[in-house]
This record gives sequence, structure tokens and C-alpha cells, in this order.
Amino acid sequence: MKKLLLGGALAALTTVSSMFAASRNAQWKEVDDAVEKGLPQTAVAELESIIAGALADQAHAEAIKAISRKIALEGNIQGNKPEEKIVRLQAEIEKASAAMKPTMEAILARWYWHYFQQNRWRFHQRTQTAAAPGPDVQTWDLARIFAEIDKHFSAALADEATLQATAVSNYDELLEAGSVPDFYRPTMYDFLAYDALEFYTAGEQGAVAAEDAFELDADASPIFADAGEFLRWSPPATDEVSPTLKAIRLYQKLLTFHEAVFDRSAFYDADFARLTFGHNKAVGENKDARYAAALERFIAATHRHPISARALAALATLIHGQGEPAKAHEIASRKIDAFPGSVGAAMCFNLIQQIEAKSARLDTELVWNAPWPTLNVSYRNVTQVYFRAIPVRFDDLVADDAWAPGDMSSEGLHDLLATRPALEWSAKLPPTADYKERTEKLPAPTSLKPGFYFVVASHDRTFGDAENQLRAAPVWVSKLALVLQTRRDGETNSGLVLDATMWRSATAGASTAARRAGCSLPAWMNESNVACDASSRTSMRS
Repeated sequence: MKKLLLGGALAALTTVSSMFAASRNAQWKEVDDAVEKGLPQTAVAELESIIAGALADQAHAEAIKAISRKIALEGNIQGNKPEEKIVRLQAEIEKASAAMKPTMEAILARWYWHYFQQNRWRFHQRTQTAAAPGPDVQTWDLARIFAEIDKHFSAALADEATLQATAVSNYDELLEAGSVPDFYRPTMYDFLAYDALEFYTAGEQGAVAAEDAFELDADASPIFADAGEFLRWSPPATDEVSPTLKAIRLYQKLLTFHEAVFDRSAFYDADFARLTFGHNKAVGENKDARYAAALERFIAATHRHPISARALAALATLIHGQGEPAKAHEIASRKIDAFPGSVGAAMCFNLIQQIEAKSARLDTELVWNAPWPTLNVSYRNVTQVYFRAIPVRFDDLVADDAWAPGDMSSEGLHDLLATRPALEWSAKLPPTADYKERTEKLPAPTSLKPGFYFVVASHDRTFGDAENQLRAAPVWVSKLALVLQTRRDGETNSGLVLDATMWRSATAGASTAARRAGCSLPAWMNESNVACDASSRTSMRS
């Protein structure tokens, strides 16, 4: 779908990239050259000439673009204040021809919307007052600026008959090319209506909702019904300024406009957009189920049209989000080859790639001794996992300022893999035909000598980075066990270092764990997530 080149950001108005009327190409080059040389006033003078010529030729798109760029340059000269550019555009709209006003009103609405987005935090901090705000946008509250944006979008769409008779291609010089053909949104009415719908369906609208705001009920309303029933619906007007209500009426107008057209593309596009809007806005326990049923019905009705692939992608995404990846995979695969090159086919392909993506995670105990722990591998779409146990001098690791317990950077992992492992092994994993993650508990090797290791897991035999996920778990192979007593009364923490292999069952009597007099052990303390160096070690006696 096309987008207004002038609608996104005021700063974007300082460049021009599209072709203009051939008779004025040289003048546009003069404008570009002047801007590049830092001569904005020269560029403004040249734009005045372009505007006069475009208006004489009724080249409305070129005139609007020249006017907008002139405003941007004049605003930059005066200090680059967005609110001043808005005032200038309002003045230009007052004297513009009827044919130009709708698009200029939409641009002004977009500028206000962008101004809000750039200053969102200010608007959210302002308290709404009973007194009517003045004309200065810098003093407005959230409700006031939203009302102003609504006013200009409403003005842009007021002359429906003229807009519906104006091909969107007439404004190609003003609009950025989209990813789908114009027949989905063939007129300027379609273009401006969807531009307004972006505003009416924005999440920020909820911040100014009235207590009696219109609520879209997924169960009681026909938002997910077939198009005919939806068009016959007259929503209760409990809140005439409700953006949700305005959006519903716009969808009804779009569907009515395209209902009798031979090419059903624009009608299908509006109907699919209506269902998507319903899923995003409606409330109710059965919302997902009704949305899924509506999509199935839509897919059946449009099965010969490329838009059915977009609907399949939406349905598959919904099912995937409900924890059914196998079913989602089957749905997305239905149209992957039916409409090659379409937006929907690309969406289905991307979802299939996501579902089929390999993943693996490793979890194990920090200290290994008898009884030996397990290597817990959580994975999907992997049938073999490879391990390396790599010995590391713990003193060197602690001395590294960049290291923190439980952390391993990609650079550190790369260096680690360059070290010769003490042991390598692999294990087969049961396939995940349902594409769901499962956890396999694998036995830990018992042949490692006492010491500190990183156990690295990979589903690629080479432990490479490409299409692979590497996981490293720190492991102490040791027969020592540490029992800590944490004090909360201000006294020093204490504990016991025990020989874990000496424990016996409690039913056999008292513990016979041996105390070793005079045993001196190094200890490391990690404070504020900063590893201590060797000088921070303290001796402990058991």
C-alpha cells in the first residue's frame, strides 16, 4: 500500500526523491542544488515558481509537494519548530483549491500525529481541564490534540464522491510506492480512509476513552460476521467521538463503495482489514474463536484470490500463538505455492521458517559428583546434540574483569571453543514432530577429573555459529559439598565444607561426614555483580 511521503515526519520534507512534471525537472534540480549548498532562501524562491506553474497546470500532487517542502524550508530558517510548520500549512489549506484540500488536510492530520508522537510524554503528563484549550498546540492536552487530528481526517474525507472518482495514480508523485498493486486501494478515498484508520485504531486512543466509551463486543456484535451482516449493522451511538465507532463506520463505507465492483480486490482487502481490526479491538471470551471462524469463512470465499494467503497467514499465526505449531504449520503450508511472490505467501513462508527453526538450551547442576546429575536439553527440531567439556582455570576466569557468574559473552564462547576439550560426546534426541519444545534428561559423563569446566552444547557437529545455537554451562566436578548458614541478624555467615561422598542415609544413624582439621580453602566473593580478584580471597577453616 502507498504512503504519504509527507505524512511521516516533518524532517523528511527536506529531501525530494520522486519525479515531477517534465517541464519543471530543471527547477527541482535547482531546489536540490540550493539546499545542498545551504541556501534555503534560494530554494524557497525557486519553489514559489514551481508552485505557480503546478497550480496553473492543475498538477495538484506536485503543487502540494512543493508547498510542503517550502513550508519545511521556511520553518528551518525560522528555527525548525514543528508547531510553526503546522501553522503555515493551515494557512496554505485556507487558500488551496477544493481538489487539493483533502490531501492537505490528511497531511496536516499526519503532522499533528507526528508532533504528538515526538512529544508523547508531555501530553500524557498534562491534566485535562474544563476550560477550552487555546490555539497553541504546545499547551494542549491529549484529548485536545486527538480531537484536532480527528477534525482534519474528517475534513480530508468529507467529499467522498470526488475522492472516490479520483484515481490514486493521479498522486503518484506525492506518494511512496507500496508493496502491493493499486487495485487493492485504487482511489484517493481508499488511500485517505486507510490513513485515517491508522489513527483511529492506534493504541494511544485508549488513554482518552470516556467512561461511556463505545466497546466492541466480540460476542454480541457482528464484527466477525460475514460482510453482508456487518454492513447491515448500526452500532449503538453511545459515544459519537469514539475512534472505534469511527473506524467501524469507515470500514462499512469502504465495503459499500467496493461491494458492486467487478474486481473484488479492494472489497476483500477492506473486509480482511475489518476482521483484523476486530481481533485487535474487540473484547470477549470467545474473541479468538470467532476471529478464527471468520478467517476460515473468508479463506473459503477468497480461495482463488491472492488475499486468501494473507488470511491463511493470519489464521496460522493465531493458532501458533495458542500453542499449536503443527496445526499452524499445516495451515501456512496450504497456499505457499498457490500465489508465489504475493505478500501472503511471504508471510506464510516466514511463519513456517519460524516454526521449523532449530533451538536447544542446556541446564545442569553446578557441582557434579555421585549420584551424577543429568544434562537437561530443552530443544525442538533437533535430533542430535553434541557436547564438549572444556577445562578452565577458575583463577584466570575470576581475574577477568569482563566475566561474571552465569555470564558468557559470544567472544568468550569463541575463545573457549578454541581450547582443547577434555571430553567430547554426543547423544541422539527424540524428534519433535509436533514442533513443540521438549526436555530430554541425558546422563552426565562420569570420567571427568575433578576441576572446573564449561560444558558446551551444540546441535551442529562443528560447533559453528551459522544456523546454530551454542550453550555453555559452568560445572565443578568435585566431591566437596558446601552447606551455608545465611545470617540475617548482622552476624557473619557461616557454613560447612563437606565430603559429599561420605553422606549416608539418615536411617543409618548420624552423619559420618569427616571433619578435616586445619583444612584451608580459597573462597571468592562476588559483590555488586563485579568479580573479585585473587587478592579478595579469604581463607576458611572447617
